[in-house]
Amino acid sequence: MANQATHRQIAVVLEELSQEVEALGSALCLDMDVAVKHMDTLQAIDLIAQKQRSLATLLESDCPEKSVEQIAIDTLRDRMRLLRH
Repeated sequence: MANQATHRQIAVVLEELSQEVEALGSALCLDMDVAVKHMDTLQAIDLIAQKQRSLATLLESDCPEKSVEQIAIDTLRDRMRLLRH
């Protein structure tokens, strides 16, 4: 039961971090010069937030195997599949 509580708290922190990272990326996008010059970096920031959100969902899942298959990011889904073998 303690393990579940720990996973839940980790998931909460990951979700909070994803929101903070997304907000940072959005703030940077408001400056068109930054957005144009650093589009790849801004997309990487968005990808970090997506990965954090996916991992949070995975930690909270009652059926991690099923949740792994629902991860939209191919590279992350493949990495999580490797953990099962």
